[in-house]
Amino acid sequence: MKHRTKSTGGRQLSHPLIHKRSADRLWAPGTAALIMLLCILLVYSPDVRAVEIADFDRYVTGIEELSIPEGTRVVALGEATHGNREFQQLKREVFEILVKQNDIRALVLEGDFGGCSIINEYIQGGPGDEREMTKLLGYRLYRTDDMLELIRWMRDYNTAVPAEGRVRLYGMDIQNCTGNIRILKDFYTLADPGRAEEISMNLDDLFGTEEDAYDKACTDEIITYMNTLSEDLEDNAEAYLEASDQDTWFRACLAAESLNRYIRYREKENFAGKYRDGSMKALVDRILTFEEREHKSELMLACHNGHMTKNQSSNFTFLGKDLYEELGDAYFAIGTDFYITLCNLPGRDRRIEKEFCSDDPLAYNMQYSPLDKGLIVFSNVGEGSDLYSQITKSMPTGSLGEAYSPLMLLMKNQYQIYFAPVDMYDAMILYYQTTPTEIWTD
Repeated sequence: MKHRTKSTGGRQLSHPLIHKRSADRLWAPGTAALIMLLCILLVYSPDVRAVEIADFDRYVTGIEELSIPEGTRVVALGEATHGNREFQQLKREVFEILVKQNDIRALVLEGDFGGCSIINEYIQGGPGDEREMTKLLGYRLYRTDDMLELIRWMRDYNTAVPAEGRVRLYGMDIQNCTGNIRILKDFYTLADPGRAEEISMNLDDLFGTEEDAYDKACTDEIITYMNTLSEDLEDNAEAYLEASDQDTWFRACLAAESLNRYIRYREKENFAGKYRDGSMKALVDRILTFEEREHKSELMLACHNGHMTKNQSSNFTFLGKDLYEELGDAYFAIGTDFYITLCNLPGRDRRIEKEFCSDDPLAYNMQYSPLDKGLIVFSNVGEGSDLYSQITKSMPTGSLGEAYSPLMLLMKNQYQIYFAPVDMYDAMILYYQTTPTEIWTD
């Protein structure tokens, strides 16, 4: 079939193999030992040539055809990279489908819990500026028009539905502190004004007034104080609920827990990926229980593919595996991928854009589809089909996080993973080409 070039918003994306000339420039200052090491590593970076899948079009659909199995409690949407617009846009697109078709009204982002809770107040109709709200998501890579559109859509949606039909936003990450501190200060001002000033001063003394400004020598004191606050919130729940409401009290409880986990992650666990994912799992568990009990809603989870795969596709991420082991078929995982990407990544002193090829044969076949993005639900793929044989065997897919090394231009195993798609996901949303995020400079 004839090759069709996909639209890339005015950008021309060449095949990444043209970067061989860039790679050649890297060899010049290298030593013999480095060259030998690279040669060894290159053996494990095969150049896979994707081929056309005969019955691909029979099973690929638009994302509006997404149907979630009955009994699903968590729908997890992954992103193959943190640096492409399409994956940020997909968060809103898929959440909108789930809200309207499945009445799933709670979205949990791979973002700061405290910051997302402040944004949720805005989404519920509170005051604020949508641009400033977007900056509270927790990461600079989220400071984009596409993430702003997600927040805008959630706020606008809530203005047109009754209170019981409103959507809500949560974060599940523990890498920031100031948003959680603000949630706790606001809660005590509302629910226990007599102690609010004292608690506010204690939090400032222990954590400082900026991100990561705490004194490491006070680590144990901080943990003890956060344990005390958590106990206070639980022991006095009845009084606090009378002075506030279920949602406000619940978020204060999780803010206190997040601060405890924040300091432990940094000072006790040495930034261990397993502890971070375990902490995100603990927050998701509590959010799911709360949402099902108080709002009769399931969850949509949105994070990097590496965090949400059912089979732990990374040595450092455990969230999806742990959720799948606990929830079984009630956990529905939707992965994403590109074939060619121009990705926004962190450089030494500025953001950079680099081009990569995943060699994913599924994403490769999207160039022949009239769809800009295609959904494949694996349970719909017939046994014995060419597509079935592809999704049930190990194959390359792309995986780019918030890091860049020139070695990635030489060794594809630096940004590819090899697993059978059915072992990682229940479905995939695929793009032939993806374009870089446009991060605000302010």
